[in-house]
This record gives sequence, C-alpha cells and structure tokens, in this order.
Amino acid sequence: PCKFFAQGSCRNEGSCNFIHEGIISSHQAPSDSRAKVLCKFLSRPGEHDDDFIRNLSGASVYFNEFGHTIKVSLPADFSLACITGLPSGTTPAATVEILRALGFDLNVNCIRIPGHAVLSETKATVKVEDPLFARKLSTKLKEQKSTLSATPIPIDTKGTNCRKVYISWHKATRSAWVNFGNGDIANRVAQKFNEGRYKCLGQSVRSSTGRRSPSRGSRGGSSYNPVAWTIILSDLPSDATFKDIELAITSPQDKPRHVELGVASYRASEAEVSVEVRSHLEMHGPLENFYLAPTLKGKRVKSTAWFQDEADARSACSLNDRPLGILGDGKLTVTLVQSVKIKISTTVYDASKSRIDKESKVWKEQHLVFRDYQDDLHQYTTLKVEGNNAKDLANARNTLEEILNGVVLKDGENAVWDIALSSNGRAYMKLKSIAEELHVVIVRDKSMRQLRFCGAPENFQQVARRITNMLREESSSSYEIDLKSHQFSWAIHGGFKSIEQALGKNVAIFNVVSRKITIDGTQQQYETALAIMDGRYAVPTRSLPDDPSRIEGDCPICLSEEPDNPIKTSCKHTYCLECFEECCRSAASTSKAEFQIECQGDEGACSTVFTLPEVKDHVSSSVFETVLKSSFEEYIQRHSQALRYCPTPDCGYVYRCTTTPSSRPLAYMCPKCFEPLCTSCHSRHGDYTCAEYKDIASGGYEALAKLKRELNIKDCPKCTTPMEKTEGCNHMTCAGCKAHICWVCMAVFDTSGSCYAHMTKAHGGIGLGLEQFMN
Repeated sequence: PCKFFAQGSCRNEGSCNFIHEGIISSHQAPSDSRAKVLCKFLSRPGEHDDDFIRNLSGASVYFNEFGHTIKVSLPADFSLACITGLPSGTTPAATVEILRALGFDLNVNCIRIPGHAVLSETKATVKVEDPLFARKLSTKLKEQKSTLSATPIPIDTKGTNCRKVYISWHKATRSAWVNFGNGDIANRVAQKFNEGRYKCLGQSVRSSTGRRSPSRGSRGGSSYNPVAWTIILSDLPSDATFKDIELAITSPQDKPRHVELGVASYRASEAEVSVEVRSHLEMHGPLENFYLAPTLKGKRVKSTAWFQDEADARSACSLNDRPLGILGDGKLTVTLVQSVKIKISTTVYDASKSRIDKESKVWKEQHLVFRDYQDDLHQYTTLKVEGNNAKDLANARNTLEEILNGVVLKDGENAVWDIALSSNGRAYMKLKSIAEELHVVIVRDKSMRQLRFCGAPENFQQVARRITNMLREESSSSYEIDLKSHQFSWAIHGGFKSIEQALGKNVAIFNVVSRKITIDGTQQQYETALAIMDGRYAVPTRSLPDDPSRIEGDCPICLSEEPDNPIKTSCKHTYCLECFEECCRSAASTSKAEFQIECQGDEGACSTVFTLPEVKDHVSSSVFETVLKSSFEEYIQRHSQALRYCPTPDCGYVYRCTTTPSSRPLAYMCPKCFEPLCTSCHSRHGDYTCAEYKDIASGGYEALAKLKRELNIKDCPKCTTPMEKTEGCNHMTCAGCKAHICWVCMAVFDTSGSCYAHMTKAHGGIGLGLEQFMN
C-alpha cells in the first residue's frame, strides 16, 4: 500500500507503483457528521502509531500488545534480491504472480518497485525471511534461461561490513641504460635520481652506480670510448621514452651521450589487467561492484571490489601474493577491508571531537581510516572506521562507543543524581546552563538515575563539582531507613501513612522494591520517623479535607494517599509516576510465564495487564525502551536453545543457534566484535568439527563431568544452566530458562502439572522419599 496516498501526498497518482485501492487518503478522509471542520488527527492516519518493533542486540525484535517478545529476526534470516528485465509498468502484484509461477509464494509487502525506474524496464527488490531465497531465485532464472535475472543484494549487519577487498599490482615498468663519457658525471646523475631530485614523468626511479664500459676502439693509437660510463635506471614507467629521460636530467652539465631502453615488464593495459583480475575474483563469488581507481601518479594500480557475500570476500584473499600471467608473473596484493559505522547526534560528536581526534591518530598508525559525514540538517553525524585488521577495528569501535556514551558523573564513588533531575524543573534548567557555559553535553539518564558527561576530559572535574554543588543547594538533607521484615510489613499496612501524615507530603518516600524509607528533610524529621516506627510517637488520625481536584486512591506501590505526579490507569488505580515506572521496569523479573506488566492495585488482586500503548502514554521514552529491552532479555533467557548472546565480554549481540555438531561448523563472525564463533557448541574451534574439538578438550571436560556427578549437579537440557538438587521432590525449575524438568530422566515440560503427571506415570511417584531415583 502507498503510505503517501494514505497521507494525502502521493504525487504519482495513476502512475504510482504502490496500491491505492481500499486506502482512505487524508484528503478523502470521512468527516464527522457532527463537525464542520475535518479532524486533524483523522487526516493523518497512523502518524502516532507504534509498531512495537525495535533493533536490540543486532536483531529486529517484535513485541505483542502486552510487551511479550513474539519474534526475533536477525539480518542473516533474510535475503534480498534485485529482479531486472521486468516489462515496463510491472506492478508489485504482477511481480508476486511471476514469482508464484516460479514456485515462490510471497505477498505484495515483500516487493518494492522504485519510482525512478527507467521506462524501458522495471526493477523490483524482493526481501524475504529466507536466507537462501535470493540465491534460489537467481539459480532458477538461470536454469530456465529466463529473460529475467535476479541478483542477490547483501544486507548489512548493524553498520558492519566485511565484503570489501582492496586489490593492487605494480604498474608495467622498464629499465634504461644511460651512458656518459665521464664517471663523475655518471655517478652525480645516479645520486640525483636516487635522492629524488631527478624524476621521470614525475615518478621517482632507482639508479645503479656508474660502471665503466669496455673500450670500443682507438683514436691516434690510444683507446677511446665516448660512452664509457653507464648507469641503469629501474622502475621507469613503461611508456617512458628517450625524450622523457633526457628531460628528466635537467642540468646541462649532466646530459647523457646515449640512452638505450629495455622492454616493458608486461604489455597489457591497466583496463585489460583489471578485466583479468575481476575474472579471478568472480571465481570466488559474485561481485556487487568493482572500481578501478585513476592512477596518474604512483607505482601501483589500485582497485576495489565489493562482494555480495562476506565469505566470498574472505575466500578471495587467497589471491594475495599470487603471480598473474598477464602481469609477466608479477604478483597481486589482495586485502580484506572491514568497516564499522556509528550514527550519533552532531551535538554529542562536537562535544567529543577532541577525544576522537586524539584516538584517530592512533588509528592512523594502525592503518585504520576514519571519516565523518554529516546529514543535510546537521542533526546527525555518521562515523566510519575502515581497516584490514579485525581486532584493531573492533577496538576502535569499542573506543568510539565508549567516548560517545560519555562518562558517568560521580561524587566520590556515587553517581551524581538527585530526584529533582527526574523532572524538567529548576535543577534541570541549572544543569543545562552549566553544560552550555562549559561547552559540554550532559546526558540525563532518568532510568539509570545518572548523568553522563561528553566533552573535553579537562572539564570533567569542574563539571562534576559544579553540578554536585548545585544539587546540594537545591536539595535538603536526605536520610535512608533500611526496613527489616517486620518494619516493612508495618509500613505497607498503614505505618508509612502515619509517617507521611506526621512529616508532610514529599518528605518521606517509600520504595517498596528496595524496602527503604527515605526522609528528605531535617534531622528532627528523621528522628520523628524513627520514633513513629518504634511506637514512641503516636500520630493522631485525621481526615483529609475535601478537595475536588485531589486524585482519589492510594498509590499501590508506595501507599501514598496523594500520589506524586499521579497517573490514572485504565483499571481506575492511581500511581505515582515514578512508582509506575519502577513497576514497569521490574516486570521482567516478576513475570511468571511470558512477560507482562500487571497492575498492583487492590493489594495485588487487580487482574489488569497493562498494554504497551497505555504504558507508553504514561512513562518517559527512556523508561519505555528499557521495558522493551528487559522483555527481550527475558525472552533470550527462556529460549537459550534458539538464541544466545555472543560470549565476548561487553559485546551484547545475539546469534541464532544451529544443531549441526557432526559437520563442519557454519562460518559465523559476530558483526560487532568480529570474533569467529561456532553456533552449534558455542565455542571457538576454527575448522574443527564440534566433536573433534570436544575430543581434544575432553580431559578437562571429563573431570568437570565427574565432579558434577559427585555433587549431584546437572545441566538444564534446554539452556545448560547448572542445577543442584539438595532436597525435595524430583520436579526442578531451571533458574535460567524457567523450564520444568524431571530430575530422574531430565525430560523437559512447559508446566509443573505436566511434569508431575509424567513423574507419577513414568517413575511411580514424584520422588519424595524414593531414594532409588536419586543419582
């Protein structure tokens, strides 16, 4: 469907390649019969919609309406093909029919036809969630000798690219013998060529020292040779002539008597060699592009090739240092080039530029190339680092991300933060003023309760000191009370209301999650709170005055009768904004089955499960994204047989597991840290099979297995998390993936009920007192 038609802005009308039928255009939107003015929200359908799809850990993650992760797609799960040769005017719907006739059942949403296609033919790009689709389509069209052709198009993985290679070879050269009548002149000219004072066609050449030539005859009875001294010039351009050499020797006192040219090292032109080089490259896989660089200067011809597949690019590197017949047995240099891209706000980049410039000097020494590109609006800057050493490139990327993430401002060991920074009040305005005055950027992270500094390192201490002093001036003294079990029970059943009633609103804060009461006030108020808790101070009960503007209901989390920044949920419960955000953030750890955010109203008895649209309406964007991320992390933990995190420390990317331990492992390299990995056994074992690697490392493996048996420790059959059984029945719940497991036979079940039924039927009971079933 045409999204521009839906917005009332499609300019192609009848020539548009996307569907208009069945779509209400904004300028056709039906008006409310009760209104005279067209609703501005109806005229922009879908503008405020969120598809709840996020890019996390190198994957596209899909969430349902309650925040549960329902699908994880990796770039490697897809393939993209460009179909050429389609008749002019072919529509996406017609392309679907063509593909179905070839045996590919797709829908129209998989196909895109660019609006700028030439009139003579139409091109279509097809993206399918099948990593082999593009190659299958290309092969089938070739086998059928179709007029259509399909070219696989690579899908870049999160700004990383390992499909590019640099190729170079020496230009054709020749030698020349330059003769002089005097040895001093010959050696003087040789020295000037070697020092670069004389150049041929603007290029430096090497020269031998002068050598005396044998006599050619006699004059007046004595030996005489007018060209008795010779120097040999090497690495001359192959198109150099006698005249060029004479012009290179500029001093009249250095002019030679004779010049003799040798043959060129090879006769093929640069274009002819490039065709030969490209054919050798294509033996390793199809190319996306090939570029022959102009070479007016220098001694080497340089070209760049982009492969469609990363594995083909790596394979092509076997051509490095290999002789090529067309070069007269000269050798090629082939180098794999890897690159990373990072897109950031221009404001953060400008503040961090001094540190990045310093690091770029180190990268230059490592032969890494660093570039930056700004968008047209100067809102974002894309940073690119390129090189042929994977570890250096990964380190450069980590350094960039570390710089751009900023440094957490700390006052001693504690992060600089105050609750006043949670809103855009006076403290936040002063924070911005400090940042502007000192020409730095301060990123406020409300979910982590910290401030991150981006700027010149020499300003860090001054910024930390200024902000710390500002917050002390803005805040009163703060006291924390850690609640014991009986105190927590007292507080949650009305005790905290007594403290709040005695000290006043916003002085006492009850954090149910951390089980702490914080007193933001004086020493006397703190001592009063302690006296109330100990029963040494009685608080007279009083009814709240009638206030039609007051929000009804206590906050289910902190029990405050007057919630701070109150929000009212769809189930009519009222929360403090911060309490509601904390409830959402902790949902991953409190959900028993799939992820969901449950209302805590009616003392936890409310059955409402909040939807993502409702949560998004109530919380900040950073908190909302944290909620989605925690749902994704919980999903990975529960589905460890399908997806795992890269084992490289601080990497954080996920990969899809495979089950081919007996065959050669599939080539996989993490697109973030560039570490190779086996997706079957999750180890790094190069070209060995999983079985071969396990056999090599079996000494330590067998010792560990023996120890586990002695300690009654078994690995979860689903996610391999170690479990120890010390007492109780034979039903175990994995702490990692939450699977229900029979300890006797290690069978896995989705629910505890099915596990108990299995134990009763298969093992004659659930294991209480049945010693024969214990290992």
